[in-house]
Amino acid sequence: MRIAITGATGYIGQRLVRAARFAGHEVLALSRRPFTEPGVAWQAFDLANTQPLQLPADVAMVFHLAVNTQHDFDSEDVEPNAAQRLIDAAAVVGASFVFVSSQAAGADAPTAYGRIKWQIEGKVLASGGWVVRPGQVYGGPELGLFGLLCRLVRHLPVLPAFLPTPYVQPVHVDDLVDALLASPAQAPSTVLCIAAVEGVGFTTFLQAIARGRTNRRPICMPVPTLAIRILVALFGARLSARLGLERLLSLFALKPMDTAGDLQRVSVSLRPLGAGMTRSGCGRRELLAEGRAFLTYVLRIRPADALVRRYARAIEALKAGRVLPLPGLMLRLPTLLALLDGAAGIDDAFRREFAWRVDAALMVAEASPQGAGRFLGLDRPGGRFRGMLRIFGALSSETIRRIVQLVLRPFLSRVGRRGAL
Repeated sequence: MRIAITGATGYIGQRLVRAARFAGHEVLALSRRPFTEPGVAWQAFDLANTQPLQLPADVAMVFHLAVNTQHDFDSEDVEPNAAQRLIDAAAVVGASFVFVSSQAAGADAPTAYGRIKWQIEGKVLASGGWVVRPGQVYGGPELGLFGLLCRLVRHLPVLPAFLPTPYVQPVHVDDLVDALLASPAQAPSTVLCIAAVEGVGFTTFLQAIARGRTNRRPICMPVPTLAIRILVALFGARLSARLGLERLLSLFALKPMDTAGDLQRVSVSLRPLGAGMTRSGCGRRELLAEGRAFLTYVLRIRPADALVRRYARAIEALKAGRVLPLPGLMLRLPTLLALLDGAAGIDDAFRREFAWRVDAALMVAEASPQGAGRFLGLDRPGGRFRGMLRIFGALSSETIRRIVQLVLRPFLSRVGRRGAL
């Protein structure tokens, strides 16, 4: 399938191009500057160009990510008009249309950015397209807003701790890209909110950047949000925009998004925040902890370090190194993983991934001396009486497990989502 992507040179656009090509799609980059990546076609596209746009007839899907980064308060209609031209061009060739909006979008948003996103959303939904509202995007290359936050964390001697605390709902850029590629499967057209189910304090988010990208723990200083609002009023809209203060107003005004259902619709399980903050997008330390937990669960003994590393390499090769979002208690007490094994009420995507990783741990363990001792019983005494005791023990354990699963079902149903943070 051939897809067209505006903003292909941007933070999210670059990752979307890579993921689309990896999935076997042909990519047409729409941007002002020529896109020079081998294997990607390019067509000129400028938000400020008022001429009608014509897309190749074989384009089946259009992703609109381009945004005007220049603060021009006298032309808030530039982006909505450009979006309409793009929507019309997609309609001519019968292409699906996906618009990447923002959690800040709203008719009464405190910034022009949020109001413009809201206008474009209306046009897209009216045309039968899909709108994706991501939360606080992070991870991967230090570009866009995430890159700005990384630079601030590196250079600021202390981090601001705004009072009252604003909350963000993080989403790794690659998890967002997975959701984008899956969004046109949703019918009819709708707004999909893609982010962590539960928010984290903005200061906590900055601290995660500091740990993952700078390996330090900076001091936090309380800053009343009222002080920021007073500065914006004193400086005015234009100067506040240049200083970045208007972005803080947008942060303070963020409304929580209900994302659980939308994540399930696109079958995306978000990686843990701490793991996603590393440059690879998946923390090697977290992956080793996961491997140790799964191997302990299947072997019933502590696995050798070589087995844990073998599991980690398998996940890196087959699952792009993505860590499964598991509660910390289950990583420390792997026996509790039995509560998730076959439990009802768990998110389908998480259940499938959990079962896959249990199977992966079994295959890794079976090809080892430890596995031979565990599964073949080479190191255990035999006998009919001992065999009957083992059967009774297994049946008793399974009965207890199912009873506990039933009692803890309300908690277990949230594991795949809670662990994402």
